[in-house]
Amino acid sequence: MIRFFRGSGAGPVLLMLLAALGLWSTFLISPPDLQYLHDQQPMPLWGLVTKLLSGSLPAAVIFSLLLVLAVGLVMVRFNTEIFFIPRRTYLPALLYILLYSLFPGSMILNPALPASLLILAALWRMVSSYRMNGMSFNFFDAALMISSAGLLYAGSVWFLAVVFIGVLVLRSPDARELTLALAGALLPWLIIYAVWYVSGGSPAELTDIIRHNLFDKAPAVVWSRTLVILLVVVGLNFLPSLIYLGREMQTYKIRSRKTWEILIWIMAICAAALVFVPAVSTEITAVAAIPAAYAMANYMAFTRRVAIAEILFWVMVIMLVVSRIWPL
Repeated sequence: MIRFFRGSGAGPVLLMLLAALGLWSTFLISPPDLQYLHDQQPMPLWGLVTKLLSGSLPAAVIFSLLLVLAVGLVMVRFNTEIFFIPRRTYLPALLYILLYSLFPGSMILNPALPASLLILAALWRMVSSYRMNGMSFNFFDAALMISSAGLLYAGSVWFLAVVFIGVLVLRSPDARELTLALAGALLPWLIIYAVWYVSGGSPAELTDIIRHNLFDKAPAVVWSRTLVILLVVVGLNFLPSLIYLGREMQTYKIRSRKTWEILIWIMAICAAALVFVPAVSTEITAVAAIPAAYAMANYMAFTRRVAIAEILFWVMVIMLVVSRIWPL
């Protein structure tokens, strides 16, 4: 399977789509009750999305599935453009779909999912500024996108740090670019407060909604035995990928190395938010799966120990299926 996905063409795309449909088949056949899937005080833009989809359970499932596929395909296109994994492969998309599906309870109407698409677009925009002559507006755009993602999923604001890290990693420090990034980060919030006030809402109420989504404790996760075993298996797949990346990164081209540095920062922020921020829970998998899928794809695309990687990959797939059939 790894050798098959090392290449490109219609075959890997078709198999990726079949894998996604298989993982989502339960929700497509029997959509879950939406009243248990979203917060009673969602972020402003996410509240509009849930209202639009609340009247149709199948539409909510299809919307979420299409977003997952969109993130996966943008990941492939991003690598094709920047080529930090020097191979044309659909492995990042396949692995993202698998990793996103680890927690079924967070798969449908997860606000971090559309936010992850904006964060990925922001990353692409930042990396595109490498060796650009003159002042770059890319970091303004990136901050604007990540800050807008915060209006969907409040936890996105922690990733604004990546924009300022990106300025330092990709460019020579420039106060003007840092100022533009700060302006891009503030603009969506100024607009939402203005719209909220003009439409008759109280700024204090909006502030309370934001505080709730940023800091109040998220619902507890049910840790079944099969889920714990699955996460251990995922860790066994991810650890060799991280070791391989650490060993090989110094041999990569400069832009590729800087791209990986930013991806590692995204992983670190995800881990820190999960540990230290009570409001962050399994929904952040939508963002964390992006750098994790890239790292695993990079390892699988070039490892000489294909048999070991193949075995670990299939154990992960089997455990993912088992965790769905017997969630004990």
